[in-house]
Amino acid sequence: MRILPARRARVCAALSALVVAALSPMISVPTASLMPPAAAAEKPPDGADGLQGADDPGNKVSIKLVGLGGLHGHYLETSGFNPDTEEYDLPKDPGLVGIECAVRGIREDFPNTLVVSSGGNVGASPHASSFLQDRPVISGLNTMELDASALGVHALDGGVKDLEDRILPASDFPILAANVSGSDALSAEGSGRGVFIKEVDGVRVGFIGVVTDDLPARTPAANRAALTVSPAVATANARAAELKDGDPANGEADIVVVLSHEDMTSTATGFSKNVDAVVAGRSGQGHGQVVTGFEGNAIPVVQPGRYGRTFGDVLLEYDRTTRKTFAYYAHSTPIQGFECRGSSPDVLNTMWEYYSSVTDVKKQPLAHIGADFLRGSDGSVPDTNAATESTAADLVAESYRSWITDIKPPGTSHYVGIVNSGDVKKDLTYLASGNYNDIPRLDQDGLVSYGEALGVQPDNKALSYATLNGAELKALIAQQWRFHADPAVLNLGLSSNMDVIVDPGATAQSGAVPTVREIRVDGQVLGDTDTVVVASTHELLDDGVDFTIPDQKVIVDVGSLHHSVFISYLHSFGDKPLMPSYSKRQVGMSATPKPGQAGTVTVTMDSLAYTNASEQTLGAQRVRARSGDKEFFSQNIDLTVDRSGPTTGKASFDLTFPADAPTGACRTASADSCRWVTLESVNAAGRVLNSFYVEVPADAAPTATPSATASAQPVPPSAPSAAPSTPSAGPSAGATATAGPSGSAGAVPDGKATASPGGGSADGATVPVGGAGGLPAATSWASTTAPEVRGAGAKPAGGSGTWPLARTGTSLSAGVVALTLIVGGYLILRRRRQEG
Repeated sequence: MRILPARRARVCAALSALVVAALSPMISVPTASLMPPAAAAEKPPDGADGLQGADDPGNKVSIKLVGLGGLHGHYLETSGFNPDTEEYDLPKDPGLVGIECAVRGIREDFPNTLVVSSGGNVGASPHASSFLQDRPVISGLNTMELDASALGVHALDGGVKDLEDRILPASDFPILAANVSGSDALSAEGSGRGVFIKEVDGVRVGFIGVVTDDLPARTPAANRAALTVSPAVATANARAAELKDGDPANGEADIVVVLSHEDMTSTATGFSKNVDAVVAGRSGQGHGQVVTGFEGNAIPVVQPGRYGRTFGDVLLEYDRTTRKTFAYYAHSTPIQGFECRGSSPDVLNTMWEYYSSVTDVKKQPLAHIGADFLRGSDGSVPDTNAATESTAADLVAESYRSWITDIKPPGTSHYVGIVNSGDVKKDLTYLASGNYNDIPRLDQDGLVSYGEALGVQPDNKALSYATLNGAELKALIAQQWRFHADPAVLNLGLSSNMDVIVDPGATAQSGAVPTVREIRVDGQVLGDTDTVVVASTHELLDDGVDFTIPDQKVIVDVGSLHHSVFISYLHSFGDKPLMPSYSKRQVGMSATPKPGQAGTVTVTMDSLAYTNASEQTLGAQRVRARSGDKEFFSQNIDLTVDRSGPTTGKASFDLTFPADAPTGACRTASADSCRWVTLESVNAAGRVLNSFYVEVPADAAPTATPSATASAQPVPPSAPSAAPSTPSAGPSAGATATAGPSGSAGAVPDGKATASPGGGSADGATVPVGGAGGLPAATSWASTTAPEVRGAGAKPAGGSGTWPLARTGTSLSAGVVALTLIVGGYLILRRRRQEG
């Protein structure tokens, strides 16, 4: 058959279509998934004219939902400048000026717009907002006339009373939490019981707010003691059923929107057919899709991005005749996608007024200290040794422990704080305290301002926690030694309830990682299977920066910022001065039998002292040995500063046990009964800073006259070998007592050896286990309950099963079409040229 020239183009097009159909991949879409249902349409124009129904425009009403969330006090615009790279390669925050401008433009284009939030706008904020109690954010949301918000976890950072007396009254919009009971003020928000109904163009839109089920794991126990948290999805479904049951007594709504302070990955498909849309989010990761619920219903779900960088964008259409709601789309749209027609001068001026007042807050008094809290030194220059233990890092770690103890995660009653010494950016000095940008005055000595405390932890790093066993915690601490990195040792600051014994025989010079012999938590030896909750930055626990923990561990990312936790901890002491204890939390110690000399051991100790000259004066000066209550040996500690390592403060000597040494059950020796003596590091006043035990089998030949021979010549305590730095003229060590929050015992020991949990002796003497501990003891504690796993995403019952939030990969159809058309066009052109 001859094909006429006029038909050649149509034939080529038909052949192209057949080729495309043959080569295009077949894609199977599950019946219940996060893929858009067939009813979902492409995004129409946002103008009102293009959104009315074609059959009867008067019966259909279009409503636009704009979702915000996770502002966390970020009311200022940022440029994206990265000081580390000196490039503008960081995400830009629009600030409340940019957010308000975009929202105003959306409302001008589409009057039927409701602006709502999934919560998380206050709390866990940078200091520019937290110092002002997040007033700038609340003011900005009021200015843009936010319609409703879910309750965020960090709205309870100050407790229920702070929520009821400050946050709720200051907010011109209802804050909803249908699944939280115990606060009359919270339950009365909106239309009551976590619901708010607003009419738009004659259509009643009902909002149901819920907060994450993980609220108890992310909030201090005292702050939520009066509250009861019910399952969020089940509560939302129950309220939605009431709003659509036809009973005016419990409130009625034509459209039901859930505002959920939880990520959509764990809840999206659990909502019932009575829910028409969901604005979700807690992590700040932007998402948007129309999903299929467990009843086969289409639910547009959006999750706004953090700090206002992306909006949740939903377009709904309600048919008054059928009383059905149709979802055009559910998108996560960058704020740049919305037109800003000029910033509001009032909003701009208000935000800058708030920012200007932050400097005044920085000067305000926060706490008192009785002496310096300093970072490590190389012996002459402050803050040049991140490899050594420091009083500043230990203080920060103690604040983390206080924070996690307030939360009280289930599964164990033992909580510790750990901090990367590199995260401690400033010292707290006695003389300079309280003088932020001011001339020092004598009456301000020992006073710490908000600005100075912020300088110690200036970054906006979020805190998390994880439950580790003893073996995993030992492995984490051993990562301080990393001989193929710079620095070769990176110290971890530890909370005051932690004591670590390492083997001093392995050093950085030998290239071997010292063995972590023993960890004590709360005065008891931590066994390899015992569990403890570790609080630190999310960066340390989860991001693998400098340190790692097992991948399978559940990391609970609370989101509280470390500078806020540190400042709150200092503030908790009121007018009571904080004083360093000068006891060390990580000490090297070994005791090995002396060959051919029964009852004699060689003792090697290091890391007994701090590195700064002013702290060495107030810290450990000598080591003494005691048998019962009798001191029979004393040696000065060598205070030569380890300029790039943790071993400052050394002592080495041979120790012969006296015949009348107390006896008891052996802990490490292969014998039924052992004699033991106490080793103590003491300061110049004779105050015990660290306490250890040393044991030998009881049948080893004793000596009537105990003796000890120094194996190294120490430097006299009055003349430290390191070049002294100028002290801060703080008071003497006895000037101020140390106390923990609420009067609990602090880090300063009382000078008395504590009893071993499993010790005891034949003659009634107690076996000391205080201070940094000793050789591994037999006594151990174990938790009785397995840790509760929190923070892991889980789909609700009856949901859509395993589903991705988004599909990846690109269809080949577009490429095949283009290629086929090019080939067809070429053949036609070639044929025409031949005919010509």
